[in-house]
Amino acid sequence: MSRLRPLLVAALLALLAPASVAAAREVDEHTIEIGRASTGTTAAGGVSLLIPIRYGIQFAGRSVETRVWLFNRGSGVKRKWVLHDRLSSGHRRTPERRRSFVFVHRIDLGPALAGRLRGKSRLRVLSPNFIDVEGDGRYEVGGISEAVKRLPPAGRRLCSSTPRLRLSPGRLISAPLPACGFSYRWSIAKQPPDGRARIRGGRLLYSAPQRFRGSAEIALVGTLPGEGTAHASAEPVSGVIGVTVGTADPGVVVRALGDSVTAGFGYFSNGTAMTIKQLFGCRPPAKGYDDACSSNSLVTSNKAAKVEYAPDYGLANNISWAAQWANEHGVTDFANYAISGSEPANWAPGGEFHETTKRIESEDPDYILMTMGANPLLSEMLFGVDNMGCAVYADLFGGYRECIEEAFAEVKLQASLKALYADLVENTQATIFLMQYHLSVPSVALAYSATQIAEMGKLLNREIAAVAAEVSPQRLRVVAPPHFDVGIDISPVYPASFSCSRLGFKVDGPSVQSDPTQDELAILHPLSFCEGPAGGGPPWVISGDTGIHPSGAGYAQMASQVPPPE
Repeated sequence: MSRLRPLLVAALLALLAPASVAAAREVDEHTIEIGRASTGTTAAGGVSLLIPIRYGIQFAGRSVETRVWLFNRGSGVKRKWVLHDRLSSGHRRTPERRRSFVFVHRIDLGPALAGRLRGKSRLRVLSPNFIDVEGDGRYEVGGISEAVKRLPPAGRRLCSSTPRLRLSPGRLISAPLPACGFSYRWSIAKQPPDGRARIRGGRLLYSAPQRFRGSAEIALVGTLPGEGTAHASAEPVSGVIGVTVGTADPGVVVRALGDSVTAGFGYFSNGTAMTIKQLFGCRPPAKGYDDACSSNSLVTSNKAAKVEYAPDYGLANNISWAAQWANEHGVTDFANYAISGSEPANWAPGGEFHETTKRIESEDPDYILMTMGANPLLSEMLFGVDNMGCAVYADLFGGYRECIEEAFAEVKLQASLKALYADLVENTQATIFLMQYHLSVPSVALAYSATQIAEMGKLLNREIAAVAAEVSPQRLRVVAPPHFDVGIDISPVYPASFSCSRLGFKVDGPSVQSDPTQDELAILHPLSFCEGPAGGGPPWVISGDTGIHPSGAGYAQMASQVPPPE
């Protein structure tokens, strides 16, 4: 939906001084930094080695290898270990704007070895970790880091991290509580919404619900003993333990393709949201595709000559509905090849992106995710040269639905969708999730009423479902996003059963539309408009493109409707 060539938007942007499109400073993705090691105390009173390592955010949820040698000067190596940890980055954010995180690896020592630690003890640490998303032998992220660290005594406010846990629905998992420089007393700061956590015998126990599949976070807080104890005045420490429940084999392969709604248009790959001043330099050009200003892309301006995907295809920034679904279920073999502005015909046989489609098919995905079909029709109707088209025709003569259906036929929507769907079904064994389109009411779409826009979206989603049913209802699984409430009466497209008006006017619900759209609707419908979202939180639609694409919060709602991996 982001192949925008809007007269109205262009007029709006002409009033604004063009802003340069620059992503926030990125950390070197090929650097893994080994921090200052220390000793710590376990909940059972034992001694641990604590080794902090800073990783690029792309390593979150992935398994890494760490090699450690313990030695004294002049007396050789005492012990060596090879650690394999699935990294947890703490609380997951949407969007994720951190570029790195610290994971503190832990090695528990036996009493005999702990007793032989001396001031001259050293650790040699080697972290040879890479991410090869494309499986071509060339890594996109990571590197080799090696350091020798002196081993100081305990006393630092450093605690070990808990690797990301995995378990099946209805099962119980046990993990040791963090080992720290100080002896903390641990408690559950916040129970996860799904499942139950408790502490017993120096370990954390988590029980997963029988029917739950997804991610859970358990918040811990550590406090020091009471008054009269050394360090008793120190602030509590906190930590988050991540759990993935019910995911199939970690090697599940997920690929995504589609248009801007799959690509996450309006966000840069570092998680920064596009502003209205940046829209002019971000919207796809009239000719050519570059996937600019999309969460899966490194391109930050529509002046680019080609598509350049982010090293992890936008998985770590946790923005697009495809990335959020993968993160929720612990999937790391993920690539989002969607290109903002693209049309179904581009990906079907004979299209300019069919080579990418063939590449996806050759990677033998278990799941393919896509949103596809809105371009070029909806963008032309809402913002194109003939942007008064069906709206004016319907106001004068009626037959709005027929006008829309004729437009579908004119761009050969069904034929192009059918060609793409059939190609994917024939050349893969993947389960293919077809996400339908959300409802968004742009603040500059003056030619169409909110009800007409909702009707357009409803008819488009009907076409997607009809073609999927014709090609392969078993393999092509249509997913409907939740209704994005407008905050006014848009019946009969969607029922008006909610009211926040003293006069009793009914609307579809508290609005989740963009801030500028809500401001406009409040002026146009002063007696009935119901602002939102309900319960607070950000709108489900971004403001930077005048209110078209979902925000990270909106994408989260969409991802929640996709069934979990089997």
